[in-house]
Amino acid sequence: MRLEEYRAIIARSPWFEGLPEAAIDKMAAVASIKHYAANDYIYAQGKHTTEVYCLIEGRMRISISSPDGQEFAVVDMDAEAWLGEPGLANDLPRVLDGRLVTKAIVLEIPRKVVLAIGDEYPIMYRNLFLHMMNYTRLLYELIAGILFYPLRSRVAGRLLELLDNHGIESEAGTQLDIKLSQSDFARLALGSRQRVNGIFRDWDKRGLVETCDNYLLVKDRDALEGEISLFE
Repeated sequence: MRLEEYRAIIARSPWFEGLPEAAIDKMAAVASIKHYAANDYIYAQGKHTTEVYCLIEGRMRISISSPDGQEFAVVDMDAEAWLGEPGLANDLPRVLDGRLVTKAIVLEIPRKVVLAIGDEYPIMYRNLFLHMMNYTRLLYELIAGILFYPLRSRVAGRLLELLDNHGIESEAGTQLDIKLSQSDFARLALGSRQRVNGIFRDWDKRGLVETCDNYLLVKDRDALEGEISLFE
């Protein structure tokens, strides 16, 4: 990628909206591109980060893991998602993992340069505040789902959310245009793989969801939405 391509990516970021061209140029001048394999970590729990990241290609999963290895997936991030904002607030180690689900290309900018830009142009922090408010809302919704909704509802909610971002409409229904295993859904919904498998088998029998060429096809979205309930 060339310098002008770095600059275009940075200029499109909602984090840097309203910044003058000189500020965008400073970040583009020190930006670099790195290639990662699937299952690589961009950052990990307990580690410090020294960069801000933009996912150019690929998909990354933000998750938190317990000491015994249990994983809860918070959200999957797609192309042109920006990451690393906690490192702009303090030097504390990360509390979440950022693991790549697919191979990826990532643009990286040194943290110290972004901090210097923010000191010079405080509008950047207003943008980050709005970003964090949206992210916090997502976390509250996830917490509410875990605390109050049964597993079936959580799986349905996660699937519907993914359809909003990766669904392709057809006469047969809405196909999820990314491959996710039932183990992935277990991590996304904080449940066991066996129970999640049972939920998908039930949906297949009832004509709600089926697997089509290794992709999920939601045949009856209204019925799937009806699976979200406080009661089993």
